[in-house]
Order: sequence, then C-alpha cells, then structure tokens
Amino acid sequence: MSATVQITLQNNADELQRLNELVAQFGADNGFSVQEEYAVFLCLEELSTNIINYAWPNGGERAFDVRLTIDDTIIKLEFQDDGIPFDPSKYQAQDVSKPLAERSIGGLGIHLVRQQSSEMFYERLDEKNVLFVKIKRGQG
Repeated sequence: MSATVQITLQNNADELQRLNELVAQFGADNGFSVQEEYAVFLCLEELSTNIINYAWPNGGERAFDVRLTIDDTIIKLEFQDDGIPFDPSKYQAQDVSKPLAERSIGGLGIHLVRQQSSEMFYERLDEKNVLFVKIKRGQG
C-alpha cells in the first residue's frame, strides 16, 4: 500500500486548519493508528508553524508545500518553501533536563519532532528549503 497527498498553504496560521482537516481524512482513509496520527499532527503543526513564522522575515504573502506519503513501513512528510535557508536537522537540541528558567527560547518544537520521527534530513534545492521527516509505522 502506498498513498500520497499534497497541499499548498499560505504563510498564515489559519491555514493549519485546512492542513489538519486534510491529514485527518488522509489518516482515516489509510488506517493511521492513534500513535501515528499524533506523531504526524505534531510534526506537521510544529514544522508548518516554523515556516509560517520564520521563513520570510520580510513578510508578505507567500506559499509553501506539504506532501505526506505513506507505505506499509514509513510515513514521510516533505516541506518545501522558498524562505531563508534553514536546516532544522542541524538546530541544537533543547536540553529538556534543565529547569525551564535556564533553557534558551525556541527549539522545543524541533526537539518534539525529533522524538516522534525516525529520521529528519534537509537540503537546499533550487533556492528552496526541502525538509523530509520520516516516521516509522506500527510503533507504540
């Protein structure tokens, strides 16, 4: 079994609702477990929010693409945007063992994505950020 769905979103937080509705239907159609659904939603929300908030520091209306592909063993998320170069796979992990007051601001979302995924890799291709996140199926 293999299936793919793709959506183009505007850099507006209201677009997350459209993304969530699409993914909920895709997950229902393709038998996502509760754990898979949680991992996918968390990763999509965290990474899409980062793109919306930080990819275009000069503002303006912009768009980015999200693709979700599944097979029997892997759920793959792909994000593409033409924002400033940023590789979240190299972003220093948040030290969650420190008290909250001693932690630096930011980075917790990427930390959560790392916890839910089995692999994350980035490339800059044709002036675009391309981020892939893989989640193993059947865990949990």
